[in-house]
Amino acid sequence: MPMVTVQYPKGALTPDQKARLAEDMTHVLLVIEGGQDTPATRSNAWVRFQAIDPEDWYVGGANDGAYVSAAGKFLVELNVPEGSMDQLRKSEAHKAITAAFLKVTGTTTVEGAARSVWIQIFEWPEGLLATSGRTSSLLGIAKLAGIPSDHPLLSFPRAYFAAKDRLYDAHGFPEHTAGRSLVRVESV
Repeated sequence: MPMVTVQYPKGALTPDQKARLAEDMTHVLLVIEGGQDTPATRSNAWVRFQAIDPEDWYVGGANDGAYVSAAGKFLVELNVPEGSMDQLRKSEAHKAITAAFLKVTGTTTVEGAARSVWIQIFEWPEGLLATSGRTSSLLGIAKLAGIPSDHPLLSFPRAYFAAKDRLYDAHGFPEHTAGRSLVRVESV
């Protein structure tokens, strides 16, 4: 269940622009999850907008826009399950999110406009996300998204958690330590 939070200066986005960005960000999230575009997968693709008072947002020590490129100021936080994305997929997400902002702000052909969009990817450790009163796992989320357990998209998470489990085992970490794979990859 990846989530996006978009911070932007109050008044910088119209309701229509937010709606278009929400749809574009939802598409990015669905691609990240690798699932089908279904009501079930869409219900797990959350996009939030947080307007920041322009007086409270400084770039280069100034809040007058002197150091802001053409598209404006946007900080995008993409929260994903730990181990769900290798660096290539993260870079693809960066590119798609930036393209969506340039498109919605009409600055796709403006030199340097992409510097207006900063993206931070945060990975929450396995075992720290829950819904419906139950702890969620990456592989559980993949199952909910309709991804078969043998899908190639899961090869990186499998390798990641197998390596992490070997490291934890080698150093005597208890079986139910947060960050361990909640579902052992051999059993899925």
